[in-house]
Amino acid sequence: MWTLCRRLSAEPEDDYQAIWIKVFAALDSVEPRDGLGPWVATIARRHLIDRHRRSQTRGEVVELGDHAKTLTDPASSMDRGRRQRALEAALQRLSDPQRRVVVLHHIQGIPLDQLAQDEGLPIGTVKSRLHRGRAQLAELLRGRHA
Repeated sequence: MWTLCRRLSAEPEDDYQAIWIKVFAALDSVEPRDGLGPWVATIARRHLIDRHRRSQTRGEVVELGDHAKTLTDPASSMDRGRRQRALEAALQRLSDPQRRVVVLHHIQGIPLDQLAQDEGLPIGTVKSRLHRGRAQLAELLRGRHA
């Protein structure tokens, strides 16, 4: 949940705390069918979507998380860091709707039909944003490595 907040929120600490408040408030009244993990993730996603809809913020910082793994080859570690920074910079250049769909689908693994439902959009719109976002990312990354 913290990673999702960091990636999609301008104020991740505040949203993280607000999500936990919602979770604890609903614990007594809800029995999750598939376990607590998916139920908490759904609350987090819906909170962040609602916050986004209310604020209509543009240009939020979306971090891709901590991928600091111990590598035996320092050159490979440097290359990995360079690629991650390039990807983060390219993601920042996407429009907010495209970035949200790319991050939620490819990084968080949320199915497109669930994204469409959560965002209140037709599935075709979500697919279009994903296609255009991936195409723009490829173009931006190709330009950085050319």
